[in-house]
Amino acid sequence: MADYKTYLGILSVALQLISYSIYFTGIWKGRTKPHAFTWMVWGFISVIAFTAIISAGGGAGAWVLGINALLCLTISAIGFKQKRVTYDLYDWLALIGGLLGVFLWWQTKDPLYAVILVALSDSTSAIPTFRKAYRLPFEENALAFSIGIVNYPIAILALRTLNITTWLYPATIVLVDAIIVAIIFFRRRQLGKKPM
Repeated sequence: MADYKTYLGILSVALQLISYSIYFTGIWKGRTKPHAFTWMVWGFISVIAFTAIISAGGGAGAWVLGINALLCLTISAIGFKQKRVTYDLYDWLALIGGLLGVFLWWQTKDPLYAVILVALSDSTSAIPTFRKAYRLPFEENALAFSIGIVNYPIAILALRTLNITTWLYPATIVLVDAIIVAIIFFRRRQLGKKPM
């Protein structure tokens, strides 16, 4: 019989799927326009984080990151297909940070280095999304990011082993999602328009 951490892990994955279904609906309706390279970097660093957190004993709390990696890479593929591709310095820095994290993990056999660099990389790669949310707040999906603010704390509660290696990256995602949502609502209110 499953324990409460397994149920929390399942709940976190379910919320993640709801969040992304909202985001995909926005893409399909033409309201949400993903930045392809940023989503590729987020997918790549989510793969690293998922692997590091699983190796550090994260258990069910890490499942959401595996789903996140798959869905980020899917959104990236859609963005590339829609030719919404720009290469930002912050994206490159984030990608290099993720690769450096893998290298340090391999050298030291300690996944904490990978998680620290992935958390920094995630924050860095979010800068283009912060800027886009400010310039074009109706092209980002506030509800999808809002679910992440609730979802990742649940994932943290589902972690089998709670230490900085397992909780740092999900906590970073909560912070990044909260900033994106705040920017979107601030700018929508400032512009005074209704979304399509």
